[in-house]
Amino acid sequence: MKQSLKQTITLQAVEESVTYTDSKLGGRPYYKLGDSFPVHSSGTPYMFLAQLNFSQLPSLEDYPQQGLLQFFVLADEDYGVYEDGYYCRYYADFEPSHDIEPFSDEEIEYELCEPIIFGGPYAFKTTLREELVPYTDPRSVHYDLPMENPAYSKYFDQTDGSGTKIGGYAFMDKNSFDENNGNAELLFQLDMEGDAQKTYAMIADSGTLQFFIERDSLIAKDFSKLYYYLYSL
Repeated sequence: MKQSLKQTITLQAVEESVTYTDSKLGGRPYYKLGDSFPVHSSGTPYMFLAQLNFSQLPSLEDYPQQGLLQFFVLADEDYGVYEDGYYCRYYADFEPSHDIEPFSDEEIEYELCEPIIFGGPYAFKTTLREELVPYTDPRSVHYDLPMENPAYSKYFDQTDGSGTKIGGYAFMDKNSFDENNGNAELLFQLDMEGDAQKTYAMIADSGTLQFFIERDSLIAKDFSKLYYYLYSL
């Protein structure tokens, strides 16, 4: 079973100051001169989810070591999941900002859907760790899993794939995997975020958003084609 171990960077959103080029949840994405907020061809607006500054993150094999990666999804009834309604922008190089981005508790209102991010921006606390393949992942059939007592097994309690993270295994049931995401790498997963007093992010009915990428594209830093999913219990 140890052969299934994969490294992941867990991301915990916290109310701490960030600049415009820091890793963050919500807020305003960084733009280069001449760029703007992306607009879908249908005219429906996107919503900005998160920005990852890889120079600030722990090193993860095959993933970028620098650059900014930004994630947007379509602000429609299904968050664009049935329309390939995502947008991913990567800046390989950029001028770091030292200006603190103002924090706001105000929610952005959308005509067709509820917001995903509430207020912001939020900083990310990061942890590099290893995780075992969840029993829901189709790749689990290749490993000897502790199936004798699933109700109480420590393995089942600790390997469900949940959490906001980069890399590792996704939080899905077996029916949610297909020929695309079943063999691709998890680029980014956004789960519910918040603390005891406040919700920072929530997707549909306690769902998660996942962005998968083919390994060759990941190594080449080509983020033009991803596999985008919304998984909700």
